[in-house]
Amino acid sequence: MASQGLSQNSSTNSNRVRTIITSAGDTLVQMHYEDARTLLKFVLHCEYSDSILSVYKERDSLNTRTITLQKEVLMKMGKEKLNLEVMLSNLDEIILNKEKALLLKDNTIKQQKKEIRKQKFLKILGFTGSIILPIVVLIAML
Repeated sequence: MASQGLSQNSSTNSNRVRTIITSAGDTLVQMHYEDARTLLKFVLHCEYSDSILSVYKERDSLNTRTITLQKEVLMKMGKEKLNLEVMLSNLDEIILNKEKALLLKDNTIKQQKKEIRKQKFLKILGFTGSIILPIVVLIAML
């Protein structure tokens, strides 16, 4: 570990980093070993962070797709629920119509039973009248 005196001296040193441009146009940077090591650690950390960042971006896109698919599924389930509710209301209407039809059928049966009893009574009355009337007329003529 460097002493404070050394670090304070190096921070005021104006010749810590020297930049040299060669005749070919290349740039050459000269610095102390410890400074280069610190920069290299920082570059490696940034490189590692950038590689993690791409993984995170990929995961984020996958999670975004998953959320989108889940939203679509929820929307479809909502539509299905609405369709089932419409089907339920239609079935309720069908049940009510069937009950009304049964009531009409029962009323028709009751009316027809009354009419059948009336017709049976009239038939019996007609037969007895056709038998008794000639007998009464014969007795009255005698």
